[in-house]
Amino acid sequence: MKMKAKKLIGLALSTLLTSNHAFAFADIIVHNAKVTTFDGSNITAFSVKDGKFEQLSHDADTLLKNKQAHTQIIDAKGKRIIPGLNDSHLHVVRGGRFYNLETRWEGITSLKEALSLLSQQAKRTPKGQWVRVIGGWSPYQFEEKRMPTVSELNEAVPDNPAFVLFLYSGGLLNKAGMQALGINKDSKAPKGSRYQRDSSGQPSGMLIADPNPAILYQTISALPQLNPRQQYNSSIQFYRKLLSLGVTSAIDAGGGGHQFPNNYQASTDLALNGELPIRVSKYLFPQQPQQELNQFKSWMTGYQREQNQHSDFDSGYVIEGGGELLVWSASDYENFTSKRPEMAANAEKELEAVVRLHLNNRWPFRLHATYNETINKMLTVLEKINETQPLTKVRWFFDHGETISDDNLIRLKALGGGIAIQGRLAFAGEDFLARYGSEQTRRSPPIKKMLALNIPVGLGTDGTRVSSFNPWSTYYWVVSGKTIGGTQLYDERNILDRLTALKLFTLGSAWFSGEEEVKGAIKVGMYADFSILNQDIFTVDEKKLLQTQAEMTVVNGKVKFATREFGAYATPALKALPAWSPVNFSGNE
Repeated sequence: MKMKAKKLIGLALSTLLTSNHAFAFADIIVHNAKVTTFDGSNITAFSVKDGKFEQLSHDADTLLKNKQAHTQIIDAKGKRIIPGLNDSHLHVVRGGRFYNLETRWEGITSLKEALSLLSQQAKRTPKGQWVRVIGGWSPYQFEEKRMPTVSELNEAVPDNPAFVLFLYSGGLLNKAGMQALGINKDSKAPKGSRYQRDSSGQPSGMLIADPNPAILYQTISALPQLNPRQQYNSSIQFYRKLLSLGVTSAIDAGGGGHQFPNNYQASTDLALNGELPIRVSKYLFPQQPQQELNQFKSWMTGYQREQNQHSDFDSGYVIEGGGELLVWSASDYENFTSKRPEMAANAEKELEAVVRLHLNNRWPFRLHATYNETINKMLTVLEKINETQPLTKVRWFFDHGETISDDNLIRLKALGGGIAIQGRLAFAGEDFLARYGSEQTRRSPPIKKMLALNIPVGLGTDGTRVSSFNPWSTYYWVVSGKTIGGTQLYDERNILDRLTALKLFTLGSAWFSGEEEVKGAIKVGMYADFSILNQDIFTVDEKKLLQTQAEMTVVNGKVKFATREFGAYATPALKALPAWSPVNFSGNE
C-alpha cells in the first residue's frame, strides 16, 4: 500500500516549483477562469501536471504552449474557481451507507412541499419498506416555521412505516412505524429520552431527546438497511452528490451505530477499486461504553495509521486517529431544545486513559465537546496529561465548541489544540437563541476570537443528521451570521468575510488531517483539487449562497464531476439501488 503523502513532499514541491517556471507538457490547462488566491491575488489560468498545480498565470497563451495531444483544455467560461472544499467534520462513510434510503429536505422552503415529497415517495416504496427523513433540515427553513405533526405524517404516509428525524432533538413516527417497531403503552424509552404520550398514556409518535438522543439512535438502528451491493451504489451516489457541491475532501468523524471496520466496507471497496472520488481521512469512533480503551488498543494493533488504501491517489483513504468520541462517559450532546447534560462521574478517569493511549501510539485525536462546562473538565484532564506526555506529540482538537469561553480558548491554545467548527447553529440557532439568549448566542461559537488567537480552525458541516452535508449552509451561516431560516444570530464581531470563510473550509480544514502543506489552496505544488462554481461566491447576493453548486469538480487532476454546462466532461449518474430509492427522483444530474 502507498503511504500517505505528508508535509515533506509538500514542502519539497513548494520549494522546487514556481509559477514563473516553464515545465513539461501539462495534463490540464484551465483558462478564462476567475481565481482568487489566499494572498489576495487574482489569476485567470493555471496548469496541472501529475495531479498537482503546476503553473499559475494571467497569461493563458503562455500556458497553452505547454499543451500536447493528451492535454485537456478547459475553458472555465469566466466562472469562479475555488480550491476543493474540505469538510473537517462529516460522517461521510456512514452517510454513504444510508444515502439511497433517505428523502432529503435540504433546500425545501415549505412544509407542504416537504410532506408532499414523503407522499410521493410512499407511493413508490414497496410494502413494509420505510419512508424516512434522517436529519439535515430545520423547521425554520419552512415558510410555516414549524415542525410537521404526527397527524400530518400519518396523512402523508398512511400505509408504509415512516420516520422523520429532527437533528438529534426529536423525531416523528407514523402509526405504521409505531406498529412496525412494536411501540405501545408499555414501551420504555432509554434514560434521558422519552415518548410523548396522550392522556391515556399511549405514545403519540413523537420521540423526544431530553437531552439524550438514545431514543433516536435506537430508532434509526432498528430500520432496515441496504445490502452490500446497494451500500456500494449508495456510497457512489453520496460521493457524487458531494462532488456536485464542490467537496473534494472529508475528514470522517465516525459515528454512532457505525462500527469500524465492518460498516466501512462500501467506501473501503470503492477506495481499493479506485472509484472513491474524494479524499477521506477517518477518525475511529468506539461503539461500546466502557470498552473504548480495549477497542482503541485493538485498532492500534491491527491497523497502521496513515496507510493509504486508495489505489489511485495519495491521501485518498486513510485512518487518521481516534474520535470524535473517545469515551462515551465524556460526551455531551448538541440538543439545544433541552438542558445541558453533565459529564458522568467516571468521565475524567476514562478519558485520561484513552488520551494517554493515543499519545503513546502517536495517534491524533478529536473530542466532541459542545459546552464550555464539558470543555473545562476536558482541558483539566489534558493539562494533567501534558505534564508527563506533551500533547504536541500529535494533532488534537475539539469538535463544535459552541459555548467555549475566552479563558478556555487560551488554555486550549497553550496545549496546541485546534477547533473544528460546524454549521450546526445554521439549523438549530433559533432553539439555541431561545434557550441561552442573545448575548450568549452572539459569540457561539466565538470564531473570530479563535482566529485572533491563531488557533487552527477548520469549517465543516456535521452532516448528515444534526445538520445538512451541504457545505454552503455552513458557509452562508459564517458569512451572514444567519440561520438557514433567516434569523440573525451574530453581528460583525463574529461574522467572517467570504475569502476567510473559504480559506477555513479548505486550507484551514487541511490542518486537521496534517495536510496543510499539500492541499487546500490553488498553489503550485499542491494537489489539484478544485471546483468551477455556478456563481461567484464573493459577489453574489448573500441569500443566493445557499444555491451554490459545482459545475465541475476535479480531484487529483482528474475531472470527477461535471454538469451539462461542461458537457464534454459530464458523465451520467448511475441509477440508485434499490430502484425505488428517493435518489432516482431527486433531480440530480
